[in-house]
Amino acid sequence: MRLPSILSRYISKNFFLAFLGSLFVLVALILLFDVIDLLRRASSEESMTFGDVVSLGFLKLPQMVPIILPFSILIASLITFYRLSKSNELVIARSAGLSVWNFLMPVFVVSLLIGIFNVTIFNPFSATMRKKYDVLEGLKFENQSGFSWSSKGLWLREKKGDNPIVIHADAVHQRDRELYLKDVSVLVLNPDETLSVQVESSAGLLTGHTLTVAEGVLFSEEGQKKKSSAFSLPTELNLEKIMQTFEEPEEISFWQLPSFIDLLDRSGFSSIRHKMHFYALLSSPLNLLAMVFIAAMFALSPNQRQGGILMKVSGAVLFGFLLFFVSKLTAALGTSGGLPVALATFGPSIVMIFVAVSVLLHLEDG
Repeated sequence: MRLPSILSRYISKNFFLAFLGSLFVLVALILLFDVIDLLRRASSEESMTFGDVVSLGFLKLPQMVPIILPFSILIASLITFYRLSKSNELVIARSAGLSVWNFLMPVFVVSLLIGIFNVTIFNPFSATMRKKYDVLEGLKFENQSGFSWSSKGLWLREKKGDNPIVIHADAVHQRDRELYLKDVSVLVLNPDETLSVQVESSAGLLTGHTLTVAEGVLFSEEGQKKKSSAFSLPTELNLEKIMQTFEEPEEISFWQLPSFIDLLDRSGFSSIRHKMHFYALLSSPLNLLAMVFIAAMFALSPNQRQGGILMKVSGAVLFGFLLFFVSKLTAALGTSGGLPVALATFGPSIVMIFVAVSVLLHLEDG
């Protein structure tokens, strides 16, 4: 029997309001703890104000929402299903010939829409806020990185005595433990950050802590141009440090990840972390559906005795955390190459859904 549209809207509305309430509470708690932690860190920074701490807290908040989103769905599902049971609406609807799958469908649809919204719209916003947070945190806590790498090439910066040196390469390629640079620019700056010397070369090589630049053209501070012979530049940078400075997957929008992964692959760098993050985003709506199934497995029962509610809620929360930890475990295995990326990201949610469906079919058939 098909679920009446008025009942479908009623369940959807109740679930969505419960979701907003649970999400707000969890977000407020996270913001509170983040601000407290930032205040502790800022106690040793004289330039930090309370306004800076609050700004950092709000900038960090969007990156925490995807983590708590599944638990908000779980809590909202439990609240919705228990309200239906407590008010006997579940009993009345079942006596009219409706099954448990009819009740689940509106919640499935709303959860799926929330998941799609999180991946396609909220994720780009979260990635932007993550970048702003990292920049502001680096400025306020004085832990800025001297490197960056993107589709526009590799940028390196370090200080030699009083003279900062900036190195730029249009393209890079890793081979074994060496990093080959194409179309290299070496800029030696004065202490006041004005340009002193600029060298343009077609190629460079970073091996260990030595950057070797092929012969090219040298531009002096006065603008004079002359030929530059090949030279080696000792540097504190090496391949490991540069790889650590690549953008974290969370700082890249869902829509930009495929092209960035392709860029990493073409450059010879490992893209496994970014692939894992991309597939995790793709599987996140399925993870939300798994949380709905967990809640239904414990809460969709026509007879809810007072003494068993706490036990069932505890069981649902326990299964939710179990799914969370198993997902983290398989993600670690996927990152290390122990599991295929798709299996590591989609596997835990699919297994949990199959388990919940089996339990619900058993309860439904008696």
